[in-house]
Amino acid sequence: MIQTLEHTSTTDIAAALRKIEPGGTGRVLNLVCVIEDGDDVDQAIEITGAASREHPCRVVIVVENEDESQADLRADIHTGESPSEVVVLYPTGDTARQLDTLVMPLLLADTPIVTYWPNTPPKDPSEHPLGKLAIRRITDSRETEHPIETLRVLASNYVPGDTDLSWSGITLWRGLLAAIIAEYPNFPLARILVKGNCSHPSNYLIAEWLQHTLDVPVDIKDTDVATIQSVQFIASDDTTLTLYRENAQSVAELIRPDLPKTLVNLQRRSTQDCLMEDLRQLDSDELYGEIMTSGLIDRKPIRACEGELAGAPAQGETSHAGA
Repeated sequence: MIQTLEHTSTTDIAAALRKIEPGGTGRVLNLVCVIEDGDDVDQAIEITGAASREHPCRVVIVVENEDESQADLRADIHTGESPSEVVVLYPTGDTARQLDTLVMPLLLADTPIVTYWPNTPPKDPSEHPLGKLAIRRITDSRETEHPIETLRVLASNYVPGDTDLSWSGITLWRGLLAAIIAEYPNFPLARILVKGNCSHPSNYLIAEWLQHTLDVPVDIKDTDVATIQSVQFIASDDTTLTLYRENAQSVAELIRPDLPKTLVNLQRRSTQDCLMEDLRQLDSDELYGEIMTSGLIDRKPIRACEGELAGAPAQGETSHAGA
């Protein structure tokens, strides 16, 4: 069900919300989603709706609009499509230039605020009017035109509370790789080779995380797969431990010396899965912060993808989402 309020105000919208959900019963957070195009509303509702099934929340979707016409506000209140009510705001003119004032009266009091940009994020999320309201700011560099350049800009402006879904996208990879290293504590590790699409942020984050954690050189080799294809631990005697996954597969191969190949589950994560993970932790992700401020992308260990740093898509790339 959609209730549309034309030429409205935050007072009228808030009154309508109180009739639907008095006091926001059972809501654990406010999720503010910022998009640039009204055509993206359905996708934003789908993603935030899936997240609200695990994290009951008040969802406010703001369609940023540079329309210089007379100040106006339209609102669509969606109910019944997800466990939480969803308010979609279409501000224009001066109303669109005061987003914090616009959104604040619609948020549940004494409830954490998370701001999420599913498409193009601001260069400095913490300085955006809706980013200033939030304790967590979530971006998705994978969905931008130039993901690597976007990640670089986000890294240069990082403040605690920022995170990017490309980081939660590699959670399963990080867990399996950590388990492999733990299984071979005496492995004489000399270097690491990451193979994957150089236009995808996941490769840079996994490489930076490995170097940060293990303090060994890490190189990236470009392939035409959508995301990460393999990570290879290489010993001083050239013995290797390899975690390899074919493109678009949900099962990976663990290849170890003198042992048969072992199949392990390694599914590509959906945007909804990544967002749900980030909403489980409302404190600042300290490890992510260390990775983002440790010289991400400019380090020599990832020089193999030098030609991709401007964000040009690698051959065969069709989608940035997932890892």
